[in-house]
Amino acid sequence: MKVSLQKRLTWILLALTLFAWVASAAVTYFYSSRALLEQVDRQLEQYADLVTYISRVFARQLAQGQPLYEAWSGHDYDQAHLQPILIEGLDSEGIAPAINVWEGGSMIALVEGSPRFQQPSTEGLGYLELDGGANQWRTLSRWDDTTALWIQVGIELGSARRDMLGTLGSALMPLLIVLPLTIALLYLGVFRGLLPLRSLAEQISQRKPGLLDPVATEDVPEELSAVVSSLNDLFGRLALAMESEQRFTANAAHELLTPLAAIKTEVQLCQRQLSDGPAVNMLQRITERVDRAGHTVEQLLTLARVDPDAPVGTGPVRFDELLTEVIAENAHLAADRGLEVSVQDLTPATLQGNSEALAILMRNLLVNAFRYSSGDPVVKISLALRQNEVILAVCNDCMPLSAAEHERLCDRFYRVPGSAGLGAGLGLSIVSRIAALHGARLETGAGDAGRGFCARVYFPQAD
Repeated sequence: MKVSLQKRLTWILLALTLFAWVASAAVTYFYSSRALLEQVDRQLEQYADLVTYISRVFARQLAQGQPLYEAWSGHDYDQAHLQPILIEGLDSEGIAPAINVWEGGSMIALVEGSPRFQQPSTEGLGYLELDGGANQWRTLSRWDDTTALWIQVGIELGSARRDMLGTLGSALMPLLIVLPLTIALLYLGVFRGLLPLRSLAEQISQRKPGLLDPVATEDVPEELSAVVSSLNDLFGRLALAMESEQRFTANAAHELLTPLAAIKTEVQLCQRQLSDGPAVNMLQRITERVDRAGHTVEQLLTLARVDPDAPVGTGPVRFDELLTEVIAENAHLAADRGLEVSVQDLTPATLQGNSEALAILMRNLLVNAFRYSSGDPVVKISLALRQNEVILAVCNDCMPLSAAEHERLCDRFYRVPGSAGLGAGLGLSIVSRIAALHGARLETGAGDAGRGFCARVYFPQAD
């Protein structure tokens, strides 16, 4: 399955963009987790410092016999070892810390809502898991020599992480919103980036088959310069090969015409000097073979002019007038064979083409019809206009051909087995070639009554 280069580049860039986005999100989450842990540790240090300060003030008040703070005035400190003092929770928008205070192995105070931790034995930061691992706490344990108290503060990491993820989600949300726009911009960027490649492909595709001039390299991207250079080298070699072939065919055909004409002249002189019947018949057969060879050479010369896929000079051509001229020029061929030319329809039409090449096309169709006509001595010619097409039809009466023979009629040097006449098997091949040069198509088949042969050429009508 073929995948367009534009789609492939778009998917690659999109995958890279998504990978970069996911990698950025992962790195952001990693560093945010580290920043969160550092922030939690700082808060724990602050909470521990605050509790240590308050506990020292509280201890000093007790030692000096001063009254307790109003919030604790209803508590009996002597009973704190049996029932810990419950301190109101901190009124804070952030995450409320947990605070436990121990004295002499007994918990004497904790903040409202705090879980009861195990009494620590060492100072420092650590992790505690409660409720079977459902809740993980980050804790800081500290021993205060002044008050002989163990102070432990903690923050539940699950709540902290949820708050962090909410903040992180808010930060990444714009990226999700921008993602469709990023995809659209990637597609547009790839599309515009491939414009030089499309321009090059269009430049090559719009060339006529025989145009072998080098491709312009001014606007070709650097990555395609090697491809275009190789293509231009190939065009150069093809142009030389086609020019050599055309020159060889033209020279060979031209060189053959002179000796063939001399041979025919010598044979005709011999015919005039001989009266012996068998010798005259033999010379007549030689004349026919020389005529066939001469016709073949002429067709080769014509083929050499129209066969190469080279652009031909075109202009507006009055097709009906040109057809009338060609019929008049070749009417003597029909008269020589006792044929009647019937122009059934001659619709005025103008084509964009080369008048010389079109005249060769008409002449070959007429000569082919005259040469192989048998039975009804009428050759029918029509020029009609139908659905923006100009249709030239030349029909004669002859033995019907099979479908396989119709398929091979345009092959070079193909003649229907048993055909008489001087044909070389190149006439319809030349017609097909000229039709292709004018954007037309040649179709062969039976005549209107299902008998005989009819060649139809469909030309696009000029605007």
